[in-house]
Amino acid sequence: MDQNEEDRSLVKGEDGRSEKISLWWFPGLTGVIVGIYFLVHWNWVSMPTALRRADESRYPERFIAEIAKQNLFEMSNVGPRVAGSYVNDVVTVGFLRRVIEDIADSANPVHRVEVEVQSAYGDMFLDYEKYPQTSVYRGILNVVVRLVPSVGPEPDHYLMLGSHFDSVPQSPGGGDDGAMSVVMLEVLRKLSQTTAPFAHGIVFVFNGCEENTLQGSHAFVKHHRYFEKVRTFINMDVAANGGRDIMFQAGPKYSFLMTYYRDHVPHPYCTAVAEELFQADLVPSETDFYVYSKFGQVPGMDFAHSTWGYLYHTAYDAYETIPNETLQHTGDNVLALATALANADELYDMAEHEGSKAVFFDFLNWFLIYYPLWASILLNVGLSLIAVATIGVSLWLTMQRTVVSFRSLALQCLASAGVILLSIIVGAGLSLALAAILNAVGSSMSWFTQSWLIVGLYGCPYLLATIVGPLLFIRLTRHDHLKLQDRVQILLHMTCLLYAILLIVLTAVSIRSAYLFTIAILFYTVSALVNVLIRYKPFHWIYVHLIGQIIPIAYYSSISMTSFATFIPMQGRGNAGSNPELLIALFAILIGLLGTGFIASLLTLARKPYWFVGLVGLFFVISIIVMVTEAGFPFRAHTSPQRYYVYHIDRNFYHLNGTVRRSETKYYIHPQDRHTPDLIQDLIPEMAYATQPGDECDRELYCGVPFYQNSHHGQRENAWWLPADVRPVFPLPVELQTLGKQIDPVAGTTTFTFAVTGPDHMSFYVSPVAGVRLTAWSFSDAIPRSGLPWNGQDVHFINYVHGMQDPTYEFTVTVRGEASKASEAGWSFYLNVVAQYMHHEEYRTAGFQRFVDQFPHYAHVVAYPAYLESRIF
Repeated sequence: MDQNEEDRSLVKGEDGRSEKISLWWFPGLTGVIVGIYFLVHWNWVSMPTALRRADESRYPERFIAEIAKQNLFEMSNVGPRVAGSYVNDVVTVGFLRRVIEDIADSANPVHRVEVEVQSAYGDMFLDYEKYPQTSVYRGILNVVVRLVPSVGPEPDHYLMLGSHFDSVPQSPGGGDDGAMSVVMLEVLRKLSQTTAPFAHGIVFVFNGCEENTLQGSHAFVKHHRYFEKVRTFINMDVAANGGRDIMFQAGPKYSFLMTYYRDHVPHPYCTAVAEELFQADLVPSETDFYVYSKFGQVPGMDFAHSTWGYLYHTAYDAYETIPNETLQHTGDNVLALATALANADELYDMAEHEGSKAVFFDFLNWFLIYYPLWASILLNVGLSLIAVATIGVSLWLTMQRTVVSFRSLALQCLASAGVILLSIIVGAGLSLALAAILNAVGSSMSWFTQSWLIVGLYGCPYLLATIVGPLLFIRLTRHDHLKLQDRVQILLHMTCLLYAILLIVLTAVSIRSAYLFTIAILFYTVSALVNVLIRYKPFHWIYVHLIGQIIPIAYYSSISMTSFATFIPMQGRGNAGSNPELLIALFAILIGLLGTGFIASLLTLARKPYWFVGLVGLFFVISIIVMVTEAGFPFRAHTSPQRYYVYHIDRNFYHLNGTVRRSETKYYIHPQDRHTPDLIQDLIPEMAYATQPGDECDRELYCGVPFYQNSHHGQRENAWWLPADVRPVFPLPVELQTLGKQIDPVAGTTTFTFAVTGPDHMSFYVSPVAGVRLTAWSFSDAIPRSGLPWNGQDVHFINYVHGMQDPTYEFTVTVRGEASKASEAGWSFYLNVVAQYMHHEEYRTAGFQRFVDQFPHYAHVVAYPAYLESRIF
């Protein structure tokens, strides 16, 4: 045998299979990965032991979950706590005052506990993109408590803790936000019992009107004397029932807050990914963090329960769904963090400690890793350079132990990078195409209850592409001077190189979630360096490589749990016009990219790899079969219900002279998910008469529908309505009076003065006709920009809530100009008055109740009367 034949023999092995490994490696490897996932899941659901009253003598400084749970029972047992209602403004406020006064009586003498009820009047502008609104409140209530030293000067600096005690209609609010309110009560009790005063004052804000455009927090920011001394805050809210509290927003810019979180919180659970997703509006809600940071210009932290939020804002959000362990977990974290921040030196001079945004994440709830944004740039660029250098050394070693030329090796690298990139693109394309198909044929959200279907429906197509691509490349191309294991190493190297390029791009646009790729590159680079040291000894390098993947796989398992547990339930209360499959498929692709990127190419080393490909394909087929069976039906009663909002609406339209132009009553179904109202079309006989608003939205201002929020107008193309048998009954009918009309000939303006009486939740639409301009009004100091126009006219929306003592509201509207259309001669503007009777379900008519009772058992229906009066002035 000559030297060239001997070299080719070494490349192929004596039997052509010497470099390959048994197929059974891969089911075993899959089992190990699944085992890591379930170990991480076990750790994820493991919660601290909930302490009882009897434990307090042994743990005098610990949070006692049983006390918080007993408070929650009393707080949530009174029913829904809608702002402006008797239950919220009298019963719940009274409960809070009583508990707080008991805490004050038992406080350590070194502390002074003071409580007051704030009644606030004000307005704010919420500059949402398509549907901005002016939010007006009158007589809403906050319960404000401060904990200060009993002797000495008044503190100049305060830590604030905030939650809200109101709830949405027809929900007892056991989780949102009763759970956090009782956590605050118990934290207040424990802090008041400490033996030494705190360096700073602590103010507790129990917000009585959060569910209606965050008005309670704005009232505290703008109209309470304590806020000017607040230096930082901890906001607490809930979007789920149970699980861990995630710290999902921090700062902005004051990264020292993360230091305190890292050093003092016993059960860390946080990630910058959650913060960026929330701030990218992928979460269909806001918290009071928005008001405190934007209107108050104060940095802080936002905590929430967000795991499996199927019951959020439903009648099932009750006391019994909140585990004591969840209260203990949150209480431990908030008590420890509040204790530390109440003595923090940084609060004396916050300006001195202003920094940048931070990259932060916990590792398996064990410890926190965080670093400022500028450090992430250095880390990501430096790591990428090290990774590229390591790959370069590895390729140099490949040239040393083979006879391959530099040109040939470079071409192999380029081809391998192309194969990896193409496989990722094809895999992502297959998953997204399936998402589009399932949505188009009406088979969306099968994973809503059976979440494992995501793996089969979207994980498998992606995995198949990223396995088959490298496999075909190795099988269909030959390289006489590179062994099989050398070629697989190059595939892995090129995967790392592509990740490094992506990391640099994400870093350049300041996306902090890029740290997900930092982790992947870091551990691959470390294992590659070890393999360089052992000179990529055949087979041994595989063990080193796989060991290096254990920590990344564990972390990505944790991220997948957090992502899916948060975003799956949200698809039942999102945009009915969007495709929920796409978002879930994108999450599955990202998890697949991160978790299997350095694993998939190894299958090319198997002796009979297509057996494993067949198993993955079989799991995909099984998932499709399950999807189309009853098991794949999205909704379940009491655990994962389908949501419906149904309004019994009374619509009244008037001519300029005050005579009635139109008057009618309907049942209006506001969409919540992709299956509204498909699933009830054949179940409810009245749905045979249902139509969509259609061109009614052109004839009447914002469809002539009494939308609770102007943003609901954005769902008009997915909404349905049908004739109602009788008009709704209103306990406090709307009365709109024109009190006067004042003309200013010098300014050329006309001011209209109105008085309106109605329920606690109302709204107004003001739309000047063509040729007329709105110049002033009494709702706010300035006229804000318009929302989505109607027939070329500006539309200004005012959301209005009042307390029990303020039923009558006077307001003015000032305009300039004359109508430019002959058909609108003498007109100035449309004024729509809307009233929501959202905590008056007892006033449902018999016909409306019959209609609601026909909804399926798995449906959660929020149903109440609503009124609209449309006038021209």
